[in-house]
Amino acid sequence: MKNGLLNSFFRMTAAFALLLSAGACKDDVALPMQSITLSSHAILAPSFATTLSFDVAANCEWQIFVTGNDDGWAELSQVSATGTATVSVMVDENTTAQSRSLTIRAVAKRNADVTDELIFEQASASAEGYLSIPELRALAADGDYTVSEEMKLRGIVVSSVQDNNYFENCLALQSALKPGCGITLRTDETLYRNPGEELEIDLKGAVVGVNAETGVMELKPVSDDRITRTETSQVKIEALKITYEELRSGAYESMYAGLYSQVYVPEGGSLGDLTLKDNLSMQDPDNNRFRLVASQASSFGIDPAPTGSGVLKGIVVPQDGAYAIRPCTAEDKDLTGLRFGAQVGIRLPYVFSFYASSQANKDCKYVTVTDGSFDKLGADFKVEDKDVSKCVVLTAKVASTSNSSHFRLTHWADEGAHDNIPAKSMVYGQDSYFLLTVPLAEDMPASFRISFGMSGTGGAPKNWAMAYSTDGEEYVTPSDGSTAIAIPEAITGSGYFYYFTVTLTPQLRLMKGQTLLLKLYPTDNVSCNGGTAGYNSDSRLHSCIAIEAVPKFSTSKPAGAVYFEPFDGLTEGLDYLYGDKLAAMLNYCGSDISEWSAELKNGLSGTHVRQRPGYAQIGYVESQAVKRAEYKNEAGALLTPALNAAGDLNLSFRAMAYKTCSDRPKGKANEPKDKKGDLTEIVVEVVGGGTINGATKAIVSGLATDAFNTYSLKITGATASTQLRFTSEPASDEFSRWFIDDICVTK
Repeated sequence: MKNGLLNSFFRMTAAFALLLSAGACKDDVALPMQSITLSSHAILAPSFATTLSFDVAANCEWQIFVTGNDDGWAELSQVSATGTATVSVMVDENTTAQSRSLTIRAVAKRNADVTDELIFEQASASAEGYLSIPELRALAADGDYTVSEEMKLRGIVVSSVQDNNYFENCLALQSALKPGCGITLRTDETLYRNPGEELEIDLKGAVVGVNAETGVMELKPVSDDRITRTETSQVKIEALKITYEELRSGAYESMYAGLYSQVYVPEGGSLGDLTLKDNLSMQDPDNNRFRLVASQASSFGIDPAPTGSGVLKGIVVPQDGAYAIRPCTAEDKDLTGLRFGAQVGIRLPYVFSFYASSQANKDCKYVTVTDGSFDKLGADFKVEDKDVSKCVVLTAKVASTSNSSHFRLTHWADEGAHDNIPAKSMVYGQDSYFLLTVPLAEDMPASFRISFGMSGTGGAPKNWAMAYSTDGEEYVTPSDGSTAIAIPEAITGSGYFYYFTVTLTPQLRLMKGQTLLLKLYPTDNVSCNGGTAGYNSDSRLHSCIAIEAVPKFSTSKPAGAVYFEPFDGLTEGLDYLYGDKLAAMLNYCGSDISEWSAELKNGLSGTHVRQRPGYAQIGYVESQAVKRAEYKNEAGALLTPALNAAGDLNLSFRAMAYKTCSDRPKGKANEPKDKKGDLTEIVVEVVGGGTINGATKAIVSGLATDAFNTYSLKITGATASTQLRFTSEPASDEFSRWFIDDICVTK
């Protein structure tokens, strides 16, 4: 027993000592040393306008400082971050006679002694002793020319020897992203140089002239040993986008360019078994034709002809008296967009609707959910217009996370008809967005409006913008903020929805046959609840996306009218006549009459009168940031100015009643308070003298909910001060929204 007690005592003492030892070790733990390492300490860029990058490997917060006499020629993609990141440096063309340099220094935010730096230098485009490609081409404009002086030339390789779709023993060189800056270099043997590498050619004794067989202007140095690789870093070559007119001009010969086009298919024909080696006929949206040239020996020569539209990239070369494009790699001919043509696409106005036929999720009336489910990992969610002639597709993409519960892309039917796509984990910088692909069946106006519903819960992004593209590669976000929106703070959650309209004025007119891509994306990390946007919160695109021209109206005054109000000045809100495709956005009105200018009012006054395009809405129900069960009817009244006409008068006006989209068969709780619908009768009052059928007011019943009808009343005994008041008289808990147009009074 005694030995047992002693053993127990020693075990307890040892355990206690171990605890003390562990505590002492914990106090002595050293935090990791902060470190920053750049992947390169020297980058030499060519005079070419291009983008180069370097990696920052760090275990701390850091920021970048740039020093140099002039840093306006270089732009960094980011100047601060935490941990590892890739920084891109976008540089302008150096047209000066001097090279230029910057020092790029990365420094730990909490310890300035932890740092690393690189020297970024850009070569000159016009240094002494060098000829530019345009200058060299000019020398051979009238025939072959032999360079007799000690001169050199530099150019970036833009063709791909490995893919073997350029002339034998030839490389295409380019010196800038502007016309006349390309030339073909002919060598004695195959020179295996990679696209993006810069070469320097000793020109003394070199011959420049047009190859009689290919029609291409070539530079042939005395020997291949006159060609050397410069010390400049390899760059990524971007295709210069050109038009058909620019292609046929010949100014882009031997340059890497791209033209929006598709393979031409004659009426009644098909792509069939066509391959790249068949020298495919291409067409742009205006049906201009040119050739895609590919050798059977190229790495992609036997690939099938591309079936869609897109930017065909490659080297511009003469071909059969015109100019063609020779793709450099398989990616250059990857045309996957929707084919253009008069039979495909939208005409304005157009509504892409999420409206559900019932209260069941994914029971869409006008679109088809082709790909999507709850907690769908790593895949896009696609919705297509059921009208196959439109070919409009919406793609939603959420941010990638390691937790499957942080994903959701599906379609929800909402009790208030705010039917929506709840996209969980939309986060700025994570390649998350809503993307609408819209083929155009008509030329678009210079400016047009895009309206849509948007909401966010909790940590969802608050600030968004819409960018546009015609090729799916380069997206433009207007710098004037015209396509930016902000989801209101303070009132957010699953039951609150908002309506937005942005006006888009593209830099170039959009023409029939093109495809317009509209990308709605978060612009920063600010969340709807005022914090930092994060995962597991819904960004909801709801109701519809409506695209329409900025409206203009001009209605002629009827003969004999003593008073006429056509509401031509009203342009805001969505047109109710688009129907239930608008879903809950049927209720999307413009500004209230209290906010109209005097010119817009034109003597009218009233309460709860709102703009619609070309007509007015009388009565209003606020549904944004209001719970469905708390919708409140605000009866409206519109008063004309004095008619300035006495005696018996004839009144006519057009009217239509509102029909809610919330009246679907009950399937869920929290039904909207206006579910039973609005009144279809209105009241017309005579103010200041006169009667209608012996009374000062008349009730007009049986208004349609899907079209304007004309109503006529006779006013007896009017005075010069007589006014007309248009209103309704809903009982408690009743709703009354209706529309009026073309008020006309004649004698």
